[in-house]
Amino acid sequence: GLVLNGEPMTGPMVEVMNPVSLSRPWTVENTGDGPVDITLTAFGVPTQPEPPTSNGYSIGRQYYSMEGEPVDVSRVAQGERLVTVVTVTPQGYSDGRLMVSDPLPAGFEIDNPNLIRGGDIEALDWLQLTSDLRNSEFRQDRFLAAVDWQSDRAFRLAYIVRAVTPGTFHHPAVSVEDMYRPDYRATGETGTVVIE
Repeated sequence: GLVLNGEPMTGPMVEVMNPVSLSRPWTVENTGDGPVDITLTAFGVPTQPEPPTSNGYSIGRQYYSMEGEPVDVSRVAQGERLVTVVTVTPQGYSDGRLMVSDPLPAGFEIDNPNLIRGGDIEALDWLQLTSDLRNSEFRQDRFLAAVDWQSDRAFRLAYIVRAVTPGTFHHPAVSVEDMYRPDYRATGETGTVVIE
């Protein structure tokens, strides 16, 4: 007995909406005799960047030169290598199994993760990184790390990227989530990267 915009609904539906179809109201009516449960799921791309969030943790991402100088990635040269540092700060004592995800902008790629896995980053000892990683993955589009963290202190993770493709790219937000308490999570800032 469900009717969507005057047309009977015969089962699950997928509607691709756009500004034209959203310019008029959408109406769902129950024309039957009894109550009906409806599940509505919507997804899309926000028109404005989402603001940073934090609940239980805060997270941030900084870039440095290979010598340890801060770098602004709003403009970088093609071929430049950068150290990406992700800092997770608990908001009080933490006892969680955390998943950190740092998506790369499309113009970056992770530079030789075997050096990082092998611990051959002695020249970068200024980083003061955590060694309590359960697992880390250097994927084509993101860096992932699983960390068991029992402390109220912040921890730092790092990896090396190279700017490979010229252009202007969206820089997605870094995030952390407690795998068993997903309401404890944080996202960082989004931005724009220009590779020249």
